[in-house]
Amino acid sequence: MRSVVAFVLLVLGALLVPVATAGWWLQETVVPADGYVETVAPLATDPAVVTEVEKRLTDQTMNSVDRLSGVPSAVRPVIRTGVRAVVARIVEDPSFADAWRSSNRVAHRELVAALSGDSSAVAAGQGATVELRLDTVSTRIKQELVEAGVPFAQAIPRVEASFPIGNTDDLARARLGYTLLDRFGRLPAVAAVLLIALGVACARRRGRALAWTSVVALLGLGVLAVGIAVGRLVYLGSLPTSVSSDAATAVFDTVTAGLRRDVLLAAIASLIALIGGVLLARVSPRR
Repeated sequence: MRSVVAFVLLVLGALLVPVATAGWWLQETVVPADGYVETVAPLATDPAVVTEVEKRLTDQTMNSVDRLSGVPSAVRPVIRTGVRAVVARIVEDPSFADAWRSSNRVAHRELVAALSGDSSAVAAGQGATVELRLDTVSTRIKQELVEAGVPFAQAIPRVEASFPIGNTDDLARARLGYTLLDRFGRLPAVAAVLLIALGVACARRRGRALAWTSVVALLGLGVLAVGIAVGRLVYLGSLPTSVSSDAATAVFDTVTAGLRRDVLLAAIASLIALIGGVLLARVSPRR
């Protein structure tokens, strides 16, 4: 009976290790607004993201110009040249980092609301994409176009520019997992440690039990690592083809960097426990 109890405790504890790792990352990075904003802040200077933002701001501004009546076709190239210069100056200015943070703070609030069950919380673009709205930057573009003397700049309507950061279908699939991990928070981590400790204490051959538990935990972490890689492919495939794959990759890799780090740390801890279990099994007498 003692061996059965130890086996059950250890298996449950080992299986909770990857769940606890994902839950810890979620609580540290995704749920808190400050944690999320700080995580994505470096993207404001990522070359692929900067290029994509400049392209979208330029295209959306020109779309607004195209809606104007009375703009000669010969003037449009001049306007586009002015728009490109203004957009590049704004996005490459250090102050863009603050605008990027503000936009992501709003997006985070909407994403959390959507993951919590409010399907109307996110701004959806073409192809059911979840959009990061660049309202602050868009307003500044028109002001600087006017100051630069670009033709018809004063008549340009409001620019609705945004940056795609996800897909509404992905949000729907992630809702259940988010709800469970958010509700239980760091509890899986505490439960995993307690279950493994109790299991090892109940085991007749503690070194061997610890070693096999570590192996199961490592396998679970391996599955989680594969899941991250598969999720990356799914994420990239869910965005419209018009979105730069380099920019989308930068977004995914930046957001999940903390999770990959936590998986690595948990794997190292499990490997150390495996080595310790093997050594303990060798020096402990069999009972």
